[in-house]
Amino acid sequence: MWPISKLNGNMLKQITKPIQKEIKIFDEKYKESLSSDVKLILTISSYILKKPGKRIRPILILLVAKLLGEVNEKTYSSCILIELLHTATLIHDDVVDDASFRRGHFSVNNLWKNKIAVLVGDFLLSKGLSLGLKDGDLNILLYTSKAVERISEGEIFQLQKSRDLDISEEDYYNIIQRKTGSLFGCCFQLAAISNNISSKEEIKNLYNIGLKIGMIFQIKDDILDYKSSSITGKIMGNDLKESKINLPLLFTIKKVSFLKRQKIFRILRDNKINREDVYYIKKLVKINKGIEMAIKKMESLEKEIISHLKNYPESIYKRSLIDLIHFILVRKK
Repeated sequence: MWPISKLNGNMLKQITKPIQKEIKIFDEKYKESLSSDVKLILTISSYILKKPGKRIRPILILLVAKLLGEVNEKTYSSCILIELLHTATLIHDDVVDDASFRRGHFSVNNLWKNKIAVLVGDFLLSKGLSLGLKDGDLNILLYTSKAVERISEGEIFQLQKSRDLDISEEDYYNIIQRKTGSLFGCCFQLAAISNNISSKEEIKNLYNIGLKIGMIFQIKDDILDYKSSSITGKIMGNDLKESKINLPLLFTIKKVSFLKRQKIFRILRDNKINREDVYYIKKLVKINKGIEMAIKKMESLEKEIISHLKNYPESIYKRSLIDLIHFILVRKK
C-alpha cells in the first residue's frame, strides 16, 4: 500500500505505470471519438479535453482487462464509451444543479447555456452508444444502457428524498449504488466482455466489486464537500446548498439532539443557505465524528473488495488495481 502522504497526482501516474502504453492509445482514440462536422461541437469538445479529470473509469477498465487477460479493440471501445457516458452525465448534472464550475473551470452550461449543454451531453451519449454498436456485441449496449437507467433512477430518487428531507442509511446506499456505483460496476462488466468471459456468475461478482468501488468514490466525494475549495477545487457545502443529505451529515443527524436536528432541516429547506449555515453544519459534523464514521464505511468496503480480489492471481495489474482503490479512498480532490 502506498503511504498516504505520497498519494497525489504523481502517485496516480505511478499506480497506472503498467498500463501507460494503453492509456496513451485510449487518449488518442478518445480524442478521435469527439470529432464532428459541427464547429460548435468541436469547440466544446476541445474545451472538455483541456480538463479531462482523473479518467478513473477507463483506467479501471484497462486494469481489470489486464487482470482477466488482455486489452484489445473491444476494451478500448468500452473505455471510450464509458468516458463519453460519464462526461455526458456530468454535463447534464451541471444543468440540473445549475452548477457554474466543474473541476475548477467554468461548466459547459455556464459558458454555452443550458440548451446547448443538454444537446452536447446528448451528442456524447449517442456517440458512445454508436461506438458500442460498432463492435457488434449487444452485451456492451445491454450493460451500459442498464447503467444509464440506474443512474437516472438514482438521481430522481435523490431529488425526491432531498425534497422530503427523509432519507435513511439504506436509502443513501441505494442512491449511491445507482447514481455512482452502477457505472463503476459497468466498467468491470465491459472489461469481462472484452475478454470473452460469458459466465453470468463471474460477471455478477465483478459488477459487485465495481459497485463497491463506486460507493467508496461517492462517499469520498461526500467527505470532500466539507473540505476547503482551495484544496478540492469544488465549492464547499455544495451538497447542503442542494438540500442533499450526504453520509457524514446522515451519521451526524442520528447523533444530535432533536432541536439541532430541526435546525439542520430548517437550513436545508432554505433556498439561500449562507456561509454561516455551512460552517454551522460543518462544525456539527466534525464534533459528532460524521467524517470519521464515513471513513470507516469506506475502509470496510475496501476490505470487502480486497477479499473478493483474492480469487484472482497475483500480478502487477492486481496490485495496481488495489492501489487505485486506496487512492480513490484517500484522494484530496
